[in-house]
Amino acid sequence: MRRLSLLIIIAVVAIASIAAVDAYIIPLSSDFYNIIDDLYALEGLGSPSDARPYSIAQAEMILSKVPTDSISGYSKTLYEKANEILNENVRWKFKDGFGIGAHLEINPEIYAHSNSEDFTGEEDWAYQYDDRERFLYLGLEFSVYDFFYTYADLMYTMGRYTEGATFYDSTDIPYGIGAILPEGSSFSIVDSSQQYTDKFSSNIPPQSAKFEFVWPKRAFVSFGGKHWTLQFGRERLDWGNSRVSNFIIDSHVDYHDTLRLTFFTDSFSYEWANLFFTTSGTGGEEPDKNIRMLMAHRLEFRPIKYISFAISENVMYQTPALNIGAMNPGNIFHNLNNRSMFNAIASAELNIMPIKGLDIYAQAVLDQARAPNEGDSQGDAWGILGGVEYSFSPRNTGVLSFNLEFDYTSPLLYRRDGVDFLMYRWIQTMDVDEQPLKLYYIGYKYGGDAALLHLGISYDLYDVFSVFLSGDFMLKGEMDMAHSHNVNNDNNEYPNYEGATPSGNVISQIMILTLGGEYHIPGLPDWMGLSFSSALSLVGAQNWNKTTKTASDGRMDVQFSLAMKLSI
Repeated sequence: MRRLSLLIIIAVVAIASIAAVDAYIIPLSSDFYNIIDDLYALEGLGSPSDARPYSIAQAEMILSKVPTDSISGYSKTLYEKANEILNENVRWKFKDGFGIGAHLEINPEIYAHSNSEDFTGEEDWAYQYDDRERFLYLGLEFSVYDFFYTYADLMYTMGRYTEGATFYDSTDIPYGIGAILPEGSSFSIVDSSQQYTDKFSSNIPPQSAKFEFVWPKRAFVSFGGKHWTLQFGRERLDWGNSRVSNFIIDSHVDYHDTLRLTFFTDSFSYEWANLFFTTSGTGGEEPDKNIRMLMAHRLEFRPIKYISFAISENVMYQTPALNIGAMNPGNIFHNLNNRSMFNAIASAELNIMPIKGLDIYAQAVLDQARAPNEGDSQGDAWGILGGVEYSFSPRNTGVLSFNLEFDYTSPLLYRRDGVDFLMYRWIQTMDVDEQPLKLYYIGYKYGGDAALLHLGISYDLYDVFSVFLSGDFMLKGEMDMAHSHNVNNDNNEYPNYEGATPSGNVISQIMILTLGGEYHIPGLPDWMGLSFSSALSLVGAQNWNKTTKTASDGRMDVQFSLAMKLSI
């Protein structure tokens, strides 16, 4: 009995010593990430961890690598701003260790575009729904000492789809959607919607029936210590170094239901993330009959300060009954060799900063490749991207950055016959009889069969103003979610679609040019922020016929957004 009591005391002391660092999670929308990226670039420290979001503990460790005794100029300003953000977490703390916070935002936005005949859907906009601000947003948070933190948001904003929307019925998509919605499933996908078609619209619901019904979008509990964080709930995630979109987990998905565990040191970090997806066959009251989850683990190394690389090995797992043993984070997921239940995918990332401000980066993903002793019943599925970014502070005022990136994905990336890497959500609405689907690629937002060139230039004078100009030029082949991956148009059979990116006879040529900026009103109290932002995009597209070498269906749209943000 004495031994048991002693063990309990030792365990309590050990837990208390581990739980000594704040478990607050910094959302991806925070300026901290842009600031720390710029600070590392100006100081030639390479790239900070690209598995985000961070906890306060991890962010403090990353910031501590900056040599405060030698930084000067705008680097010193960036360091101070990053430190201020880390000190802004839970607003009110009490002597008994309890903390509580509330954050209110009022974000009215207006949108306008010139072509309401050809640009009628969410995907036709450069500034899409998941990028837009919520009209009213209230974040509530609680903490207990430094090791426990919980957050939930409340929001009131225009819904993704409302009255007046038109739909593709499942009968219009004869092969189903990959492996997630088989042929014969009953579902609807939005074709056009009023708020994207109208020449003028906003994020303010004209009546309560049009508000966004899917919330909260950020709601979780987290536990943390000096070198670890455990988070469970809804959160927006991002894995990778691309300035366009990442291959395994990307932030274009507005949230994931996730359980993630992260360990980190100065030179190493490990993240085990599990993402959970709906499998319900209808948007009504039918329960999920299967368990479908992405099990992912990512290891990131920094052998020297200006080189970092990461590898991840991940598997989509689908089964009627969960086998807890399959969730072993130390397992080699590729060796869970049951293709009716598992599909493995791996990635690698590299960042090199040979001189201050110059970041050379690359990322690769492998879903399927033929081994020397395998046949050709399944096509290869892979993607690669690479880029270079140069940042400097002209006259030690602000940060000027130039970026060039090229991305390439093969047609069959994310597509398999049994278990694939697509996801969907039922979008609940109050003024539409239909309950349509929203489809996502979990990783690269354009999916397979895409070749894209990205150019960008930006200038940031933090807390004052920022401005950017970007251009995306893409070739997109015929392989999309509604297209079968099989030569016989049977998604239950092997993915053996033939063709190289951009595949098919008719390919889409897409151009997006955007000029945008933000201005912060100075002189306000520390607890208040007021800013205005705007963006102007020129979006053009046409279809190119490889056989006749002619273009058709040319279309152009000028798109504009204007926003105000008041934070309290």
